Amino acid sequence: MSKRLWVGLDAGVYATSVCVLNSAGEPIQQGDLPTSVEAIDAFIRPLRRGNIEVIAMESGSSSIYLARGLERLKYSVAVFDARQISAFLGLKQNKTDRNDARAIADVARSGRSAVSEVLVKSVECQRIRSMLANRKQMLRMRIASEAAIGAQFNLYGGKLAKCHSAATLRRKANLEMDRLRKEQKIDLRPDIEPVLSICAGLRDYVQHLDRKFADMAVNIDICRRFMEIPGVGPLTALSFYSAICDPDRFARCIDVGPYLGLVPRVRQSGGTVARFRISKMGNTMTRQHLVTAAMHLLRARSTDSSLKRWGLNLRERRGGGRANTAVARKLSIVMLAMWKGRVRQGGVISAVAVGHRQAALAVMCRG
Repeated sequence: MSKRLWVGLDAGVYATSVCVLNSAGEPIQQGDLPTSVEAIDAFIRPLRRGNIEVIAMESGSSSIYLARGLERLKYSVAVFDARQISAFLGLKQNKTDRNDARAIADVARSGRSAVSEVLVKSVECQRIRSMLANRKQMLRMRIASEAAIGAQFNLYGGKLAKCHSAATLRRKANLEMDRLRKEQKIDLRPDIEPVLSICAGLRDYVQHLDRKFADMAVNIDICRRFMEIPGVGPLTALSFYSAICDPDRFARCIDVGPYLGLVPRVRQSGGTVARFRISKMGNTMTRQHLVTAAMHLLRARSTDSSLKRWGLNLRERRGGGRANTAVARKLSIVMLAMWKGRVRQGGVISAVAVGHRQAALAVMCRG
């Protein structure tokens, strides 16, 4: 009778710790390898591939590359959610890479159902996620850089007006520097010009990405249909598309709300039930995009829908923050229902085809 084996990987950028456990939970082979598919395959191949139940690792940038490569070699791979697996890794008194690899293998052997597994996205979806994350980081850098320029002006009584393009930013900053040099005899150009060039470059790059996202969303059929929903633009459509990747992994459309962290946390003990703010599990960027889309939907004056009326009514009773979050959750349900149903009637999802009552409630019939 063949022995069953479980492999745990603690993957780093340069090195990966490997631990192989048998059915009794005893380590039969451990080692530290370079982070590459070839090195890991060479390490575990002598154990006879057919005996290996699963190769497990926690989610991370290195694990995505390893998981894809090992799956191509016909290994069974499980990628655990990093936040959930960290609770198991913290049980060890000494946290080392080897101990982490053994704990991951032990979770795969005995408690795999207790930890959520992460879907390894397609290359297309992963590329979209990377571009969206890159755009978000560029925006942060641009805001910080422009705030630094504004702070420099404020020290000498100047102001940097709001700008909507790189050309406008450069023109207004130059005008302000000329005014300060003329009135106060202060030349800020040596301090401002380098940062101004960075800001202008960041603005140009973000605008380039936005044009690219618009083209990508139009060329992907389901994203083009997402954008028929009021408030949903190319960023939200692509963000949702790349976050979900495979709609059929959700048995019910309402499951997408908890997946994206858009439902309240609940603590129950005996007869006491406490409800808290939303869980904020799942991808933060996609959740923010959906909330932004919900805000645009509720503020738009040119469109009317059952979802908008529901959200406005909720805003009057519970406040704007909760209304935005609730509408964002409804939007995610509608978008997943559109994706799973793949039936459209006059530009509106057929909720009957999806067979989902809440999706039917949230269907947006344009007024």
